[in-house]
This record gives sequence, structure tokens and C-alpha cells, in this order.
Amino acid sequence: MAITSGATTFNLDLAELVEEAFERAGSELRTGYNLRTARRSLNIMFADWANRGINLWTIEQGQIVMNTGQAIYPYPTDTIDLLDQVIRTQANGLNQTDINITRISESTYSTIPNKLAQGRPIQVWVNRQTGATNSTDITLDGTILSTDTTITVSNASGLASAGFINIGSETIVYQNVDGNQLLNCARGQNGTTAAGGCSILMRSAVSGTLGNLDCVSVGVI
Repeated sequence: MAITSGATTFNLDLAELVEEAFERAGSELRTGYNLRTARRSLNIMFADWANRGINLWTIEQGQIVMNTGQAIYPYPTDTIDLLDQVIRTQANGLNQTDINITRISESTYSTIPNKLAQGRPIQVWVNRQTGATNSTDITLDGTILSTDTTITVSNASGLASAGFINIGSETIVYQNVDGNQLLNCARGQNGTTAAGGCSILMRSAVSGTLGNLDCVSVGVI
């Protein structure tokens, strides 16, 4: 009778995966160059798969808690795209209701005259971006509290008109810029905690997206 390890789960690292691929091809992984080219080939292949559509074996259900007055929300870090989306009312009650919302194109989203109108969301626009994070020398102009929704910085000219910023370990989404003020800020995004008493310098700013997060804009018309 065959003897097994008894383990039913395992997670191979990149080197082990590449070595296994070489062995299955009847070859042997000998140099670091082979590993680098294999890594590059995997990156190109995964990018091609992502461009073709969703990898069906990674579909999972998730949720984003919505806040009154907040129009832009970040994806969870492991999310590529949305397939279907609903608004769930009374999520913690016995009478919860799921209401479908329609995904719209960028051109349709751009025609909505007031993107900050409040009400039950009926449409969603997914803004998929590169996920690049940009360093900046912008500083806070004074101390902010954990409840502040307007943040004044030393110079906002290099920031996008709406997007995300990092202050310490906190991720903040802002929806408008007026001079050097970031307006309609929603604090503690992407699982972070709103920081109080901060006057931190030299933080990273993000144009429209944070890390590998994309933006979900919810519109009401």
C-alpha cells in the first residue's frame, strides 16, 4: 500500500513551480537566467489571461460597505473585476433585500451631471487602472483628526481631481479638490483605520487608484 504524507493542501513557491515545469518538459532548471525568463513568461501569460477575461477558478463573492455621501470605493486588493453587483438593504436584518444595479460604461458615467447626488445607487462604473503608486513630497498643512472629511495639504496641484492618498497606515479616498483642500474624504478605506492627531510628512499619493486597487464609482440619476 502506498504511503502518503497525509497533507491535502500545499502551496508551491515560484521556484518549485518553474522546476516542476522544466522537469515535465524533460529538462532541468540549471541557471538563474532560466528562472528569470520563466518568471517573465508567467507574467506575460497571466497578463494575457487577465486581458481576455476573468479566470473562472478565482470567482468569489465579496462585499463593500457603503457610506452615505461616498461615491468612490476601492476594490479589495485581490479583485480583478466585478461580474455582477447588487445593493443589499438591511444587511443585518431578517428582511434584507438584494437590488440589482446596472454597470455602465465610462462614456455613460461622464454624462451624469451630478455624480455626488445622494440616494439609492442604481448604477456602477468600474474604473480599472494600472495600480501604480506615486511618491510625493506633499505635506499636511496642520494636524488632522480621525473625523475630518476635509484635508488641507501643502500643494494639491499634482494630485488627480479624485482618488486615494496614504497618510501613515491609513488609506483615504477624496472626491474633490479645491485649491489645496481635499474635499468629501472618506476615511479608513481598504480595511485601514482613520488616524487622529496626524501631521505626517512625505506620504505617497495615488492618482485614481491605490496599489493594485481599482475604483468603483456608484452613481445615482
